[in-house]
Amino acid sequence: MEVRDLIMKRNVEFLKALADETRLKILQFLGDNEMCQCDIIPAMDKSQSTISQHLQILTNAGVLEYRKEGQRSVYKLKDERIRKIMELVNSISRDSLLEISKLAKSIGK
Repeated sequence: MEVRDLIMKRNVEFLKALADETRLKILQFLGDNEMCQCDIIPAMDKSQSTISQHLQILTNAGVLEYRKEGQRSVYKLKDERIRKIMELVNSISRDSLLEISKLAKSIGK
């Protein structure tokens, strides 16, 4: 397999990890902070096993990293650029919604 194929495969894995509402909520909740899984679970209003699966997907995709503190797993963004990706996606989504809103208003006139 060529390098560009490996990069493409990794890109797909990375973007698939981001393509889930719960995982995006986890990333927004984490922000620039390090947090224990025990703090993430109640904030997501999902079961422990569900959040663990999502955290594992994000970790395997290279979005998050974690360290052990005794029994606790503490998570954070693996790379600062991931936060920037999230900001860019949010900005594009806001702009798109504004365009749709303007179009709907112009049609309604």
